[in-house]
Amino acid sequence: MSEQFSFQFGAASPPDPFFFALRPAAASAQTMTELATTCCERYGLSERPYNEGRLHLSLAAVISRRGPRKGDLEAALRAAARVRLSPFPVAFNRVRTFHIRRDKRPTVLCCCAGAEELTDLRDALRRALTREGLWRGPAGFEPHVTLVWGRGSVPSSSLEEPIGWTVEDFVLLQTVYGKGRQIERGRWLLRA
Repeated sequence: MSEQFSFQFGAASPPDPFFFALRPAAASAQTMTELATTCCERYGLSERPYNEGRLHLSLAAVISRRGPRKGDLEAALRAAARVRLSPFPVAFNRVRTFHIRRDKRPTVLCCCAGAEELTDLRDALRRALTREGLWRGPAGFEPHVTLVWGRGSVPSSSLEEPIGWTVEDFVLLQTVYGKGRQIERGRWLLRA
């Protein structure tokens, strides 16, 4: 029989999610990818580290309280236009693995400077999202940049020199499931 029946009955795959994030400056991103490669080699992580174009610090998801809906993107664009905050420096000086799943875990770079300003930016975004009828997201926030998702772990350790940059803008990204990449849907300069 050459034909196969599909039992999906036209079920659409879930839409690729949107989220607000920060992208590290080019020099910082390069240093982060070098660090990720070193961690993979030193601790036997077989997965590929994130490349410079995939590195980000997640700030807030874009989703309604009842799940994705038509108009979420436009609502997110309006919300982002409301955010007012001055540029600020951030730095990251500790590598560790979050043990949140059994099968794969993120190895991350943790924030050591600028956490208060990052929280202020995230809170401003969350308030603006709420005004647009979108979900605020979880209250907890530990600023970090994921370097690699893997099955192994990296022991918590401090860097000799922090990796940092001045945050001058934030972006709206759309994750493309199964492709290991994000599409930038908007960028906003920080200004008071």
